[in-house]
Amino acid sequence: MRSPWSVAARRVAYGFALAAVAAVAVVHYRVEGTALPVDDAYITLHNAEVLRRGFDAQFGVAAMVGATSAVHTVLIAIVGAVVPGEAAGWLGAWIGIGVYVTGVLSLGIRHRLGRADAALLMVLGLVVGEVPHQLTNGLETGLAMGALAWVLALTEPDASVSVSAMQPCLCGLLPFLRPELSVASAALLATRWLRLRRAGLLDGRRALTDLGLATLGAAPWALLNLAQLGALVPSTIAAKRLFFAEGCLPQPLRLEWARLHVVGFLERIGYLSRSVVLWPLATAGRVGLVTAAALVFAYATQFPGALGHYEYRYQYVLLPFALAALASARAHPARWIRGVALALTLVAIDTNAWHLGERWREHRLRVAFTRAELRGVATFVRTALPLDARVLVHDVGYIAFAGERALVDIVGLKTPRAVALHRRFTWASCGPARAEAVHRLALATRPTHLVVLDTWDSIFRIADGLRARGWRVDPVRPTHRYLVFALTPPP
Repeated sequence: MRSPWSVAARRVAYGFALAAVAAVAVVHYRVEGTALPVDDAYITLHNAEVLRRGFDAQFGVAAMVGATSAVHTVLIAIVGAVVPGEAAGWLGAWIGIGVYVTGVLSLGIRHRLGRADAALLMVLGLVVGEVPHQLTNGLETGLAMGALAWVLALTEPDASVSVSAMQPCLCGLLPFLRPELSVASAALLATRWLRLRRAGLLDGRRALTDLGLATLGAAPWALLNLAQLGALVPSTIAAKRLFFAEGCLPQPLRLEWARLHVVGFLERIGYLSRSVVLWPLATAGRVGLVTAAALVFAYATQFPGALGHYEYRYQYVLLPFALAALASARAHPARWIRGVALALTLVAIDTNAWHLGERWREHRLRVAFTRAELRGVATFVRTALPLDARVLVHDVGYIAFAGERALVDIVGLKTPRAVALHRRFTWASCGPARAEAVHRLALATRPTHLVVLDTWDSIFRIADGLRARGWRVDPVRPTHRYLVFALTPPP
C-alpha cells in the first residue's frame, strides 16, 4: 500500500505536533505553574542537582543512588543547567510529552494510516485514563512511553528490514528509562532479527552491527550506573520491595492484590483495554503481551502493591503497545479488522473524554497538595529546625529538593544502610519487625527529628515503634498532613 505521507507531509505533521505541544505547554505554565503532583518527582530534581554539582550535602551519597531512570535524571540535570529549580522538572515533563506525541504520530505514519486515523490515534493516546497526569507528573513515565512508541513505530511495518540504526539504539536505551522495559527491548531486537532472517538479510555482520548499536544506546547510562552505584540496575525497586515487604505474603493474597490493581488499571483506561484482542495480530502487540505478562508476574510475586502506586504508573508503560496494535489493525488487509479497530478507537475516545475533566481535577488536587503540604513541611524544616538537625524522613523528595538539613531516608532509596536493615528485619518478618529496622537505623544515624505523612504513620506506626523502643518522640508540627516530631534517643 502506498503511503499517504510524503517526506514533506511528515515534516509538516511532526512540526505541527511539536508546535501544538509547545502552545499547550505555555498555557499550562500560565494556568498551572510548575508545581509537580508527586513527591518522587522531586527526588529526581534533587538527584539531578547533585549530578551537576558533584556532591550531596544532605544524604552524602552519589547522585544516582535512589534514581530509577538514568536517562531521565540526566535529562533533568541538563535542563536544570538552563532552567533551575522546580521548572526543570516541569520542562523535562513537557520534553517527554513531545517525544510521546511524535512517537504516537510516527505509529500512524509508519503504518501508512490516513491523516484522520493518525489524528484519532494521537487523541486517544492523550485522553485515555490518566495519561495527562502521567505525562505531567514529573516522573520518567511520559518519556518512557514516548521512547517505546518510537521503537514500536520502527518495528512495523517492514521497518526492521531497513538500515535505520535508531531501533537497536533505542532498544539499548529502553531499560535505562524504565527497568521493566528490558523484556520489551530484548523481544523487539529478536523480532527485528526474525524479520531480517525471513527477508534473507540476516548475517553475522548485521547481527553484530545491531548488537553494537544497542550497546551504543545503553553504554552511557550503564557506565553512569556502574560509576555511581557499582551496578547496572538501580536499587530503587529493591529498596521499596524490602520496606513494603509484600513479596513474602501468602501467594493467594499476592495474586489477588495484583489482580485488583490490574483490573483497576483496565477500568481506568476503559474501552482501550479491549484492544488486547488485536494484539496477537501485530508484532508489537505480541511483544506487548510478553512484556505485560513479565511485568505483572514480577510485581505479583515480589511487590504486588506497586502495580497501583502513583495511579498505576508502572502499568502505563504498556499503553504504547495498545496504540501500536490499533494502528496495525487499522492497516490490516481484512476490512472487518479495520472496522473493529476504528470502532474501538472511537468508543475509547468517547468514553475517556467524558472523564477528562474529572481526572484533571484530581491531578490539580495532587498539585495543590504539593504546594500546601510538601512545600509547607519543607519550609518548616528549613526555617524552624536547627541548622545541625538531622531529619529521619519517609517521603524524601521535596524536603531534599527544597531543604538544607541532613536527611536519613527511612525506606532506603537515598540511605543504603536502611536497605540492609529492612532485608534483615522487615522482609524476614514479613513486616512486623519494620519498627526494629527503623529503630536500628535511627540508632546508627542519630536523627534529631522525624518527618512522616500522617497516613504512612498510621499504617507503619513509625512514631509509635520508636516510642516503644525507648525513644522520646515529641510532636512539634502536629496539625498538618506531614507530622514533625523531635527525637531523643533512648538512654
